Amino acid sequence: MLVSRPQETAPDAGPSASPPGRTQGTPGSESHETTPDAGAPAPDAGVPAPDPRTAGSAAPAPDGKAASWEGETTTGETDGEGGKGNEILRWLVGIVANATVLTALLVFFGWQRNDAQSQALGFDESILGMSTRDYLLRSVPPMLVLLLIIAGCGMVWLWWDDRLVRRIRTRGPDDRVVRWTLRILPFAWLILPGPIRILGPVWYVWRPAAFVAFPLSIGASALLLLYAAHLRSMLPEATEPTPGRAPLLRAFTAIVVGVALFWGTSNYATVQGYAMADRFATHIGDLTRVVVYSPKRLYLTAPGVTETTLTDAKAAYRYRYTGLRLNLHTGGHYVLVSDGWTPKHGVVMLIADDDPVRLEFVRRR
Repeated sequence: MLVSRPQETAPDAGPSASPPGRTQGTPGSESHETTPDAGAPAPDAGVPAPDPRTAGSAAPAPDGKAASWEGETTTGETDGEGGKGNEILRWLVGIVANATVLTALLVFFGWQRNDAQSQALGFDESILGMSTRDYLLRSVPPMLVLLLIIAGCGMVWLWWDDRLVRRIRTRGPDDRVVRWTLRILPFAWLILPGPIRILGPVWYVWRPAAFVAFPLSIGASALLLLYAAHLRSMLPEATEPTPGRAPLLRAFTAIVVGVALFWGTSNYATVQGYAMADRFATHIGDLTRVVVYSPKRLYLTAPGVTETTLTDAKAAYRYRYTGLRLNLHTGGHYVLVSDGWTPKHGVVMLIADDDPVRLEFVRRR
């Protein structure tokens, strides 16, 4: 005896229970569902179906490179705007813009400039007793000129590097500009310092500038030699460099650049110091007048100084000295010169802050 068993029905899952693209069969009707063959591989549920709109496009290549229609690979940003050439410039900026290097340059410049001026005026720089703060503050304005020149050269280099790298990547070593650049750069050690060294002593007007530019040109030559080695490594036929060679090359270049930078700063400070000494000798009258009152006789006998004895017995100060000029105040004392100061017969006088004297500063007229 056959017993009919009622058909089990699944709970209602809503409209989304049926897979898309299939029609759910109803009792008494034919099912339109297609059953795949048993031997056919099942589709991977984790892989999305290809978009028919992009079915004919090229698949993206690995490592972030897009495959071109010619079969070549090009990077999206070509390693930055100027390629690896900018790495050298960033490395140089990291050296020059370092706070320690800038502080050392400013202090060294201030000391060297004061030493040159003091020698021209006939006394030793150490008697001024300047502090590090004095050197720093007095060095900022003149050093800005040198730093701006270095920054301007760096901007020109950045502009040229961007165009040169584009030519190397698009045309290779067959480009005329690339070919001549790679031929000239290895001789930068001769092209830059040579003319400066030869023309400097000959042309009197050019002599101070050549005195400063010569050591800087040596540093620039070292950078250009490093840059030439980098450009050659970008060529298609370039071979892999020896491991550890690039860091050593940069280290030696950094030494040359550092020495050239301090050498050029020293020469620039010397030129500035002698120029300040020349202006000092011809502009004594522009300095602030100083009148010194003292309870005791100081015996200031510099040319142009006048000593006056005060007759008032109740006065706190018995002697007055006029004909003095204030050069500067540093190291806890006033540096004074006389109206009759000359390079041959000049006298520099120091009055400490704690000396029992009174100073009167008269406005310049």
